[in-house]
Amino acid sequence: MDWEFTLLNYIQNNIRTDFLDKLMPVISFMGKLSLMWVIIAAACLCFRKTRKLGRSLTFDMIFNLIASSCIIKPIVNRPRPCVLDNTVELLVGLPFDASFPSGHTLFAFGAATILFIYNKWLGIAAYIFGCLMAFSRMYLYVHFPTDVLFGAVFGVAFAITAYKLEGMIFDRDKPIFRLRSIKHQ
Repeated sequence: MDWEFTLLNYIQNNIRTDFLDKLMPVISFMGKLSLMWVIIAAACLCFRKTRKLGRSLTFDMIFNLIASSCIIKPIVNRPRPCVLDNTVELLVGLPFDASFPSGHTLFAFGAATILFIYNKWLGIAAYIFGCLMAFSRMYLYVHFPTDVLFGAVFGVAFAITAYKLEGMIFDRDKPIFRLRSIKHQ
């Protein structure tokens, strides 16, 4: 963990500015409760053309919520850097849950992966936003670098799983459950 504090402290001592002190909490807030992704998924579900995308985003958010908040965070139970070193002034409220993995990063990279699968340009823009989200969590001193790294990795993995599951359940040519027709003799 020494190298992680070294990186976090480097950000605090060399990158922190008044402008970023205002910007990073806003970027971080955009990931709070994943509300932004919920709104995008709900909007996509309303239109036939984007319904598959909406279902994939929804499955991804469900996987992320269950895996991160209900399984990984409670098992790992890693304290946040701001708890271990309370000398850094927090620009946001102290999060109540464990540090590993970064949920903000997990949801951002999950959504970016789903968007990339359906639309490369939207996906690239979302990945850029995901990188900003990950950086904001370190800048705000509420996550370690490995928290955001694994948040990104898990986000991509869960998104690919969600996409494949959506296809297995809803693709008429390859349904997950296939009932055999009974032929009369």
